[in-house]
Parts: sequence; C-alpha cells; structure tokens
Amino acid sequence: MKSFLLPGMVLSLLISTSAALAQVPVLDLGAQRAAAEAGDSAAQFDLGNRYLAGDGVIADNFEAARWFQKAAEQDNNNAQYNLAIMYMQGTGVIADFSQALYWFRRAADLGDLPSQFTLATFYMSGRGVPQDPVQAHMWFTLAAAGGNRAAAANLVLYQEMMSDEQIVAAQQAASTWIDNFNRNRATDDAVANPAARAP
Repeated sequence: MKSFLLPGMVLSLLISTSAALAQVPVLDLGAQRAAAEAGDSAAQFDLGNRYLAGDGVIADNFEAARWFQKAAEQDNNNAQYNLAIMYMQGTGVIADFSQALYWFRRAADLGDLPSQFTLATFYMSGRGVPQDPVQAHMWFTLAAAGGNRAAAANLVLYQEMMSDEQIVAAQQAASTWIDNFNRNRATDDAVANPAARAP
C-alpha cells in the first residue's frame, strides 16, 4: 500500500473563512434586503438562501441565483458554491457546466472544502475537464486536509490507482497551492489591517 503524506499539510492549510464565521443574528427581511442592496455579501448570500427556500418570501430560483451571483462576485465562497450547483443543475439559470466549473474553482481557490471535493471528483472522472489524476489527488488532498471525510476516504482509494510519480506531483501541487493560499491570505490581512503590519 502506498503511503505518501505531505509534511505539515494539515497544520499549514488555513481553514476556509466560512468555517470560522461567528454566529450572526438573523436580520428581518427588510433589514436584510437593505444590507444586500447596499452590497453586503453575507446579506446577499442569506437573501439568496431565503429565495431558494421560500423563507419569508415566495420561493424564486431566479431571484436566488441573482443574489448568489452578487455575493459570489465579491468572493463569498458559500455563494460561489451555491451558484455553481445552480449552473450545474440548471436551477434558476440556464444550465452551463463551464460556468459551474468556473464558480467551483473560484470557491475552491478560497478554501471551500465542498468545492475542492467536487473539483476532485470532476478531475477523477473527467466530467467537464480532462481526466487528470494529479489534479484529482491534489483537490482530494486539500479537502481532506481541511477535514472533509469523504475526500480523505476517496484519497486513500484513489492513490492506489496512481503511480508514485503522479502522487509526488500531486503532493507538490498541493504544497504549492497551500503556499500561495497562505501568502494571499497574509497579503489580504495586511491590506485589511494596515496597523497590524510590522513597522
């Protein structure tokens, strides 16, 4: 049995911001709509969910997709994932697998575990992308390192079908992705909080 571990991967992978969100009180519909219209991506995402579920509003998949799109364009990874699913299924939008793939990739690049897992399955099966065991392994590795159990189980099984060279290449790709993610995160934090930068 092949056993390749990327040293320190679990420790160096930052968890998606969606996993660290504090509990936010639910706004009434009027306040939520006002915040969404003012550009608050969390409010836009929540309003999209309301329209999707018919929570306090008449269910409307088109309106849900519109609000998810607004939040997704502001890098709300939850909205990006939901929008990707809608494009994949043709719910509230015209089915467009290339758009689904685009939004899954954007969310995955922000550390969204379900999007990373989904991309891994696409690369594993060749659905909408060329079949690529290295990319599949990389995305399974990243999702597993973030705590996605299905990705961890698939990773163990999938690497049995790969060559040693492919596994090493996938681990190097995952390591590079983590380094870039952490570097981008540090840059974003420094821009958002200039006082925290060292003099």
